[in-house]
Amino acid sequence: MKQANELNPPVSVERIRQGDVGEYERLFHSCYKRLCIYAETIVGSRMDAEEIVCNLFVRIWERRERLSVRGSMESYLVSAVHHEAVNCLKHAEVEEQYRERVACQLNHMDLLHPEGVDTPLTDMLEKEMYELIEKAVQTLPQQCREVFVLHMMDGLSYEEVAVKLNVTVNTVRTQVTRATKKMRCALSPFYRTGE
Repeated sequence: MKQANELNPPVSVERIRQGDVGEYERLFHSCYKRLCIYAETIVGSRMDAEEIVCNLFVRIWERRERLSVRGSMESYLVSAVHHEAVNCLKHAEVEEQYRERVACQLNHMDLLHPEGVDTPLTDMLEKEMYELIEKAVQTLPQQCREVFVLHMMDGLSYEEVAVKLNVTVNTVRTQVTRATKKMRCALSPFYRTGE
């Protein structure tokens, strides 16, 4: 007896490989909602879950000629969504650790430069840091720079940046990651070592 969530007839991976849009759409429409629900149980966000599932289906279509599925297509999709959702959580954790580290560094700078007390050394360090930040931001590719400024400097969420720039949330994540790496290098003189 077939389970209610199985496709009847099963999806033809071979037909998808050959570019059969109808078969691909049948797969998408029959699995999308369930995969989103599953992803949401892992990441805790409906928007992130939908982004994960949509990106998976886009990758499947873009790489359809090389699509290799062992077992059922449904099992393949669930496994892929699980993998992507876990990666999403790991990425969020790394980003949070970086933000905490930057906050710690900024707090350290506040200790060097207490509010209302200006010294030549703290003024010089602050000016030098802002010049390094500005130079590093200007070296970023245009889209990367726009995303970085909107997210990290203007405080917009990934979703808000994605809507404003008409890109996906994943694109925003990728661009923030790239920009953050460059900014770390640019600001390395201000990081204390040995922590």
